[in-house]
Amino acid sequence: MAYYQNRTKKTERSCYEAALHLLKYRGQSEMEMRRKLKERNYGEKDIEDTLKKLMHYGYVDDESLAEDVFRSFRSRRCYGNNYILQKMKARGLPCPYRIPEEEERDNAFRVLAGRAKVMPSILKNYRKAAAFLLRRGFSSSVIHSALAEAGVEDEFPNW
Repeated sequence: MAYYQNRTKKTERSCYEAALHLLKYRGQSEMEMRRKLKERNYGEKDIEDTLKKLMHYGYVDDESLAEDVFRSFRSRRCYGNNYILQKMKARGLPCPYRIPEEEERDNAFRVLAGRAKVMPSILKNYRKAAAFLLRRGFSSSVIHSALAEAGVEDEFPNW
């Protein structure tokens, strides 16, 4: 029992030291940092002072982090704007960036072609192919044009 009590005991680190430790692994947004420090039972005043200090030194910069995260997702070329926006919002980051529709359509076609190599039957089922691309965050107009380009026939062409 004593082992578990020691594991849950708050360490003697200051709030600022804990924040620097978190930043060692990856960039953190202000929202993420606030939540993680709160989970570690630091006081509200300590958290505010720490965040002000981190922002002053540029260790926590949501705009810069948002640009880096967006650039990272965009370079993978396998996600649509909706997916990227959702992931960035979950991290508390602003997302003023968008992938151009033409590039997003090319990405959707490329992702679908890659999936078809593993699972060729996807090109015969419009719903499965559309659902696959939808989960990747592509918009419905992009999905429709990518499926048309891939030759996947719409089950309901009159709709």
